[in-house]
Formats: sequence, structure tokens, C-alpha cells
Amino acid sequence: MPNEIDTIILENIMEKYHLDKKTIFLTKQAWNRIDTIDESKTFRYQSVEEFEKKLSHLNRLKEKATEAFRPFSDAYHASLCAAMGIPMIYSIEKSKKTGSYEAFHELFGLTNAKAKRFGLAALYSSIQGQKNKVQDTYNIVFDRDSPWTYRNEAEHMEEYARYHFNSYMINHVVDEESNPFVPVIELYEYGVADFIFMQTEQHGTIKERLATFHPVSIPKIGNVISVHMTGDEKLVHYRRWGDPYFTINSIKGQTKLRIIGIADQRFIAD
Repeated sequence: MPNEIDTIILENIMEKYHLDKKTIFLTKQAWNRIDTIDESKTFRYQSVEEFEKKLSHLNRLKEKATEAFRPFSDAYHASLCAAMGIPMIYSIEKSKKTGSYEAFHELFGLTNAKAKRFGLAALYSSIQGQKNKVQDTYNIVFDRDSPWTYRNEAEHMEEYARYHFNSYMINHVVDEESNPFVPVIELYEYGVADFIFMQTEQHGTIKERLATFHPVSIPKIGNVISVHMTGDEKLVHYRRWGDPYFTINSIKGQTKLRIIGIADQRFIAD
């Protein structure tokens, strides 16, 4: 159900910047779609059986999201992850030319607040999950001196949701007909908790694959974050809350997959 206060803020921003009717329509359309993403369902622990029933459609959505950024990756000889920033930059520049840049600066206060609620739901979920162990040197009060904590994990989910919500909105309004972030939002609507392109290596083959994260309850392991790579037809990998992003665990036996690079260079594999 739409938040009444957010609706009032949205209306006030659009009135303040005298946006035209089409821009108002597209802005409301984008905001309503983002606002209806249900983070309470995203961060509910589901059984392996329940999760695996979703994999066929999840893979289709992830293939669609991957291909949406392939043209930018090919044109700029960039990774798929880096390619996500290209249409975002285009839209920012277009918004400056159309005079809507300052309006977006304020509108993103709403999308950022939505991402904050998303991150809060992640934090509550993490409290109920299996966590990694942190070193004695880690300051638990200031929550610093280590990026590997369940709290930083939830913040990362919030941070990426913010990037994706903002990018979807500005691209929808500025360039509605070719918004590559549509399949990204579709994945959030389908319940992904985090969305990261990762460089992987398996059996000597290096690929960039889209990893999505989902709270799952695994027998004898507990409440953890499942790591699903595009193409996986079953749940193979998981992480504890706060595990390094280049660390993945196999549900059965030793995994052959290695994470050798990801976007956020705070998280660099050994």
C-alpha cells in the first residue's frame, strides 16, 4: 500500500520543479513500481524446495538482465558490471539538458528512503541468520575495522538497491523506450536481495556471471544467503551473513567455482 507521506512529498517535488505532464506521469509510474517492491517477502527465509521452484523463471529474468547491458559492454569493451553505469550517466546528462536534474536530486530522496527500508529488512533478516566470525580486533561498538560483518552485508544490499532504484527511475523518465534497468527491477520484484555481476573461474574457464542473493533455510546449515549464479538449475552455493563476497560455500561437497573479481574493490579475492 502506498505511503501517504511519500505520495505528498512526490507531489510537492514535481510541483516545485514545474515538471511537464509526461514527466509527471513517468515519474509517478516509476516511483509506484519501486514502492511496491515488498522487502518483507524478499527477506523471508524460504526452504530450498520453495526456492528451487522459482529457478526456471529466475534464470530467464537474469538472462534478460544480462543481455540488457551486453550492448554497452560490447560497445565500450567493459565488464557487464561497469556497463551498468553507462546508461545511468547518459540519463544524468540528458536530465541536465532537459532541466530535470535538480528534480531528480530531490526525487532520489524517496528512492533512497525506499532502499533504506530495504536495508532495514535485510538487517532484521540477518539477525536471524547464520553469521561469520569476526576477528577480535573488530570494534563491535563502532562497527568498523572490518568489512566482513552481517551489518555491513545488510548495508551493501541497501547500497545496491539504491543504485538500482535510482537508475531505474531516471532511465524510465528520461529514456523510457530503452530502459535497461527494467529487468533489474523485475528481479527485485521477484525477490532478489542483492544483484552483482561477478568474474568467476571454474574448470579453467573464466566468465562474468550474474549472482543474486536470497535468504534460504538449509537443513543442517541454518538460515543463510543462497548465492545463485545464472544458469544454475539447483541451489549449489551459500554464504553466511558477513562472509567475504569472494567466499562461497558448497551445500554438498567442495565447490569448483571461484570468485576472482567483483565490482566493489573493497572485496578483492586473495
